[in-house]
Amino acid sequence: MAPKSTRLNKSKGNKNNREIKSIREKVNHIPFNRLAQESGFKQRREKKISGKTLVIGFLMMSLQGRNTFQNWAEHVSLITGKIVSKQAIWKKVTPLLTSFLSAVLFDALRQQIVLHHKGFKQLDLFKNYTRILIQDSTVIALPIWLSQFFPGNVSRGEIKALLKIQVVYDLLSNRFIHFEITTFRANDQSKAKDMLNLATSEDLVIRDLGYFVLNCFEQMNEKAIHFISRLRNGVNIYELKTGEKINLLKELKKGNGYDKWVLIGEKQKVKIRLVALPLTEEQASIRRRKAKENRDQRLNHNKEYYKLLSYQLFITTEVKRIMTSKQVALTYGLRWRIESIFKCWKSGFHLQKTISQTCSLTKDRVFAMIYMMLIFILLFQITIYNQAMKALEKKKIVFISLMKLCLFITAHLNLFFEQSFRTLMPLIIYHCRYDKRHDRKNFLEKIKN
Repeated sequence: MAPKSTRLNKSKGNKNNREIKSIREKVNHIPFNRLAQESGFKQRREKKISGKTLVIGFLMMSLQGRNTFQNWAEHVSLITGKIVSKQAIWKKVTPLLTSFLSAVLFDALRQQIVLHHKGFKQLDLFKNYTRILIQDSTVIALPIWLSQFFPGNVSRGEIKALLKIQVVYDLLSNRFIHFEITTFRANDQSKAKDMLNLATSEDLVIRDLGYFVLNCFEQMNEKAIHFISRLRNGVNIYELKTGEKINLLKELKKGNGYDKWVLIGEKQKVKIRLVALPLTEEQASIRRRKAKENRDQRLNHNKEYYKLLSYQLFITTEVKRIMTSKQVALTYGLRWRIESIFKCWKSGFHLQKTISQTCSLTKDRVFAMIYMMLIFILLFQITIYNQAMKALEKKKIVFISLMKLCLFITAHLNLFFEQSFRTLMPLIIYHCRYDKRHDRKNFLEKIKN
């Protein structure tokens, strides 16, 4: 019998091999049959179309940019080796399929490979946090006739059809914590409180102005949840000791910035650290021009607002000895990582094109398509990206571009079902690495430097 240490190493090695063998193996680890039965999607013995083949067939079809029931049926036929009609696929897309896919998505979330990137580990700035959680959302346009189910904004007297995907992403482990599909009118402010159930006192939360809710900030303070947010225009600011109202613009004219603990809010006053850092004149001019070009008639900005655009304004719970004012700005800048991910979804994985424009599209079919695309993102984008970064841990220069990786996956999807990650990794590292540029740094270079 082999020594215990040898047996353990062998077992660990087998586990790692299973993780990187192929996407097909990754899919096989999802308990499709059990989830189909528990959700009610599988009610009798399956003859041709199982939940698993339905999902894989959709993934194979969607990245080709030809999302139809006919193409879906063709891919399922190729997978199963049996003739499957588009009508048979049509009948499978019901609320029960949505329940099944929701369960599959949750399981895929659970199975994500956790990778704490070396670049973050080297920074003392983040040593106090278990996770850096970024909460944000992205909007998907739908055919106009679906506005009764997914009402959006009104344009030229007509209600648009839009849905929103709410996400929470952990920057340290490169994995998603939460997904939710909502209507466009379920605004970000209404979802701000979700973070109270997701974050702990060991996390740092980063959010933009869409989630600016004073009551939520107060509750996060009570739970000792660390956070950074931008300051919303028009919020009243008061001295911490005297309660006297502060004229922020007047204070900023005294020096190059502002960094004090204050109270914000007229009725519900929240104790917070307010940080203001001056921008360059070029940066300030760009911000003012964009503000003036905003066509929303509800935004009647005054002169004071345009003058405040010369500064970056943040609120945070972090004390100065943990995070300086410049580090607050640097850390908040990490929020743009989620914007890059959304761009990959839409430009690399064609998430917008996933939604068919045919009149046969129903509410259930929209949910099914979005759920399957999110499952795909977890299986491919996150798993493969983390494995590639793991392979590069010992290298000092090469980093993987998320956008290049998405385009590579889209172009060579079949290979990821047929070959192991180990076989494909040299190709990924060579073709998906960042270009060397002297005029700007990529995301990971900014973190390390």
